[in-house]
Amino acid sequence: MNQFIKITTQLMYLPLALLIFITDAKSATHYVVGVENIEYLPYFDGSGTNGADYYGFSEELLTLFAQQHDFEFEFYTLPINRLYKEFIDHHHVDFKYPDNPQWKPSYKASFGDLNEIIYSQPTVVTKTGIASLNKNITIDECVSFATVRGFTSQSFKPLMNNENVELIETANVMELIEMLLKERVECIYISNDVLNYNIVKYFKLTRPVYFQNELPTDLQAFLLSSIDYPEVVEQFDTFLLSHKVQISKLKREYQIKN
Repeated sequence: MNQFIKITTQLMYLPLALLIFITDAKSATHYVVGVENIEYLPYFDGSGTNGADYYGFSEELLTLFAQQHDFEFEFYTLPINRLYKEFIDHHHVDFKYPDNPQWKPSYKASFGDLNEIIYSQPTVVTKTGIASLNKNITIDECVSFATVRGFTSQSFKPLMNNENVELIETANVMELIEMLLKERVECIYISNDVLNYNIVKYFKLTRPVYFQNELPTDLQAFLLSSIDYPEVVEQFDTFLLSHKVQISKLKREYQIKN
């Protein structure tokens, strides 16, 4: 009788053991996403200044994608140039976000074959250009010019390479805007969405800041890139199409226009 009870008890717990085994077998696949260690809200903040490693629109978008496929994304924040090295040369990160084939092609090529990098479709397209305290500034009047360290500009390379222009690189957007407001520089290179978001949230202006729509602007597309996991990039493209409604809602929440 005791033997019968023992066997019955073992059979009762067998389904639970199988369930635990199956759950373990289906545990999330872990990936490391290399991200920039700067504050660039509303798109992302990887600066760590607010007690969070990484947050903003990009974190929510990528986490939503990961949840759809039972992935686990770990966000690894690094300076922009170091991030490319860890991604292409050392393969310490599985994905880089944001990325773009037009960003630092010669720097990327110094680490490996550019054709090995697979890019997704754009998640957002930012309008990036000149902001100034002068409503009608010209390029020639940008005698001092500030940008976030590591950023690539297509339209303003001649300005940034002009030896007569004082070029200053900053570590974050807050410092960039402060330099303009304190008139330490004439012009800054910044996304229109980022400028508006940060000014409304963090600054009390005594005079207006003008984004120069009449001057050239760069349309910077944010893409997810990978070398080792092209199939995941393909899944991400499908996700961008199948979740358009949710992504549009997320953009509205973060005041992103494109």
